[in-house]
Amino acid sequence: MNLYPSILTSSLIEFKKQLTWIAQSQVVEVIQIDIIDGYFADNFTLTPSDLIQVDYGELRLDFHLMTQEPIDFVQEMVPLKEHLPVRAIIAQVERMSSQGEFFQEVKKHTWKAGLSLDLYTPVEAIDPESWPELDIVQLMTIKYGFQGQEFNQNALEKITEIRQQLINHDLEIIIDGGVKKEQLNQLLKNKIGGVTVGSGFWKSDDPVGSIIKYSQLIEQAGTD
Repeated sequence: MNLYPSILTSSLIEFKKQLTWIAQSQVVEVIQIDIIDGYFADNFTLTPSDLIQVDYGELRLDFHLMTQEPIDFVQEMVPLKEHLPVRAIIAQVERMSSQGEFFQEVKKHTWKAGLSLDLYTPVEAIDPESWPELDIVQLMTIKYGFQGQEFNQNALEKITEIRQQLINHDLEIIIDGGVKKEQLNQLLKNKIGGVTVGSGFWKSDDPVGSIIKYSQLIEQAGTD
């Protein structure tokens, strides 16, 4: 199971500080950057255009779009792609006008395409024709928009429904929000591909040490 530290901030100074901590841990290959437009949720963050002057080193980026129309932000990233080492674009389905157009735009740039379901959004919100196009399904185990919330166990009930949609398809399921060490064994048993952690690291007295420890806990859980 992969660890994806997530950054949600409107401050470029805070962004660079958290990115430095991630890089110093030397146990992470991909980070998740949360983009919120102030309309989808009552919060706002930096935009992709704000992030082009940042040195990402060897890190790759997943963008989690919590926005009113995700394809607008995908198109914003296209002229910036030489500056942003994008691995995947993951967008909330709730205010997406066309899943098909989203996939078409993302995949033409060889990025992985993912859909994210809010805590109370059913799996049925993913169009039947979208499943063959999906590289990632992200399940929110908190209410979108803010870090620091508690993990909601009910979100895991969607995993069985997702598995039933898959036929010979290599799909990564990512769990996003409030995941503590107590849930890691359960997530591994459910063959979860990745977990995102944000405020649990940034509120720690030792963010670098917390990232390393969390990575070690994932590795240990995988051998139990």
